Parts: sequence; structure tokens; C-alpha cells
Amino acid sequence: MSIRTITSVILIGSFLAASQAYAGDEQIRRVTFLDVKKPTVKQVDEALFPADVIALKKECREMEKAGFRCQSVVPKSSLDSVQVTFARGSAELTKDAKVFLKAVGESLKKNSDEWKSVSIEGHTDATGTDATNQELSVRRAEAVKAYFATNFALTKIETIGRGSEKLRDQEDPTAEVNRRIEFVTNW
Repeated sequence: MSIRTITSVILIGSFLAASQAYAGDEQIRRVTFLDVKKPTVKQVDEALFPADVIALKKECREMEKAGFRCQSVVPKSSLDSVQVTFARGSAELTKDAKVFLKAVGESLKKNSDEWKSVSIEGHTDATGTDATNQELSVRRAEAVKAYFATNFALTKIETIGRGSEKLRDQEDPTAEVNRRIEFVTNW
């Protein structure tokens, strides 16, 4: 079992703290890598809805109710897993991917009051052209969105295609681990 968390800070084009950051994001992002074939809902909860982030959100809500402006920055929580991977050139969900997605769907459903929307980010390896990879990464994200809509009646889901811009294994740009999905909660 492999669970690893990294916090990233990005301000348009400049890294304040480096690690697992994406150009264009203007948020602090806490990325948890959950490489467990069959995660528990609790493991997914801890990745997407970390207790300290939820406590910070609650504190900000209380301050705003009292008429104050919250000065805290609440990071986005991100779950990145190589358990939702795809065959080269494919956007079809595998049986193993569906096992992983079941726990993610249950967690999202259970915690639906905590998030405004969820972004599903599709990724590819570096074997295709930029245009092909972009289109394929969107199709992968859309496949996961459809799975959640069908199996959990989840709405408020956005899809983003990242193409091959953020390879998980930069040493091997064609590796299967680069063909994956990332989930980002938007508060």
C-alpha cells in the first residue's frame, strides 16, 4: 500500500513551493497519491477531505458568519492514483479502475456537502501528438464522470484534459502510470 501527500503552492506561473503543481492553477493544492488497488472509503476520505482542511473550512465559515473576512487559504485536495489507468489510446475503464472508482464515488457521495464541485483531470503518456493527447485525456475524464453519474448520481463534476503535460513518471514518458486520472475537490 502506498499513500503519500504533497502540498503545492502555485501563483500564475511562479512556484512558491514545488511539487505536483499545474500551470494555471491559482491555488494551494494538496496532492495525495493513493496507490491501493481496492481502497477503503476512509482512505479516499482522508485524501479528498483531510481533517485539517475541513477544520480550516469550518473556521473560515464561522469567521464569515461573524462578519470577519477569513485570511486563511484553504488548499484544494487532490487524489492522484495509478489505479485508474488506461490502455494506450483508450478511454475505456478497466475492471480494476471501476473497483477503485467505487470507493471514490462512495466518498464523494458521502461528503457531498463538503465540496462545491469536483474536477476530474485526465492524463496521457507522451506517445501521441499534443492534440491527440489533449482529446484523449478529456475522453478519459469524461468516462469517469459518466461512471459517477450512472453509479452514484453525482453531479457538479467538471472534466479537464491535461494531456501529457504532467507525467507521473518523467523517466519513462510512455509508462502506464502516466495514463491516469486525478480528482480535485473544489471548495
